[in-house]
Amino acid sequence: MICPKCGNYQPDRAKYCGICGEGLSQDGLVESFLKQEKEHEITLPRHRSFFFYLVLGLIVVLVLALLAGGGYVVYRVAWGEKESDRNGGEPEENAARYENQDIGFRISYPDNWTLEEGLPAEDELAFLTLSLTDKKKMEIRAYQLDPIISIGGIEAIENHLAEDATGRIEAMGGQPAGASAVQPNGEQPGYGLEEPPSTPATEEALSGEMGEATNEDLFTSTKVSGLPAFYTEYTANVMGEETELLLYYVVAGDYIFLFQGRAPAQEYEDIRPQFYSITGSFEWQELLEEQAPDETPGVSTFTRPVIIFN
Repeated sequence: MICPKCGNYQPDRAKYCGICGEGLSQDGLVESFLKQEKEHEITLPRHRSFFFYLVLGLIVVLVLALLAGGGYVVYRVAWGEKESDRNGGEPEENAARYENQDIGFRISYPDNWTLEEGLPAEDELAFLTLSLTDKKKMEIRAYQLDPIISIGGIEAIENHLAEDATGRIEAMGGQPAGASAVQPNGEQPGYGLEEPPSTPATEEALSGEMGEATNEDLFTSTKVSGLPAFYTEYTANVMGEETELLLYYVVAGDYIFLFQGRAPAQEYEDIRPQFYSITGSFEWQELLEEQAPDETPGVSTFTRPVIIFN
């Protein structure tokens, strides 16, 4: 007998092939078939309930939410400061707010700073002092603008402020940085830091020839809450210590708001963004007719050119 599977000769009465085990008789074929393992099992799909798919969908949504939250945290840690660039002078989460309802202005400042309302001088409407330390501070003064100057428009106002700033700088024995000194972030007040480039105008101002410098050499013009603003920075010796100072004027209708910041020279770059954050947060609203400046008792015009830091 020949095995039909492997082709080897086997005894005639053999039920199985001695080589490959294939069944050779009818009984052997049946028994061999029953011993074979099932090569494939067919499993009918089970019907999934509605709740199964609902739970599965909730799990997918939860995983996506966790991934989105993690990405946002990474973004805030790595690039969170860029959001403040877009907001310009808007207050940050850790900022305190001051509002003066008599004149109609408000500012925001870091909540680790101290604000004190001082007694205004004869020609002042308001006087504030913001302090981080005794040597790192900003004074805010509000004045009424002389109507004669105001009639001349923004150019006349800028000329008047340039004279005022020049008088303050000279009184401190200071050296102006010139209009090339830009505020943090260049365009919007309040954030970032940018090193001012050296220009011939700057070098001339630093040489002490302030009388020949123009307003453009002295001031950098910008806007705060849509209001015209002018600022300059200079270096002076204050009580035997080299100090960097900021003069920042905001023109609001018939008012001038002067921000005077100062800090030791070696620490000025660190505190500088906070100075510009305060000036950039300034907001002003015109008074009603019954609160017009000419009805404010004891108010004179913005004519005193020099106020020296104590």
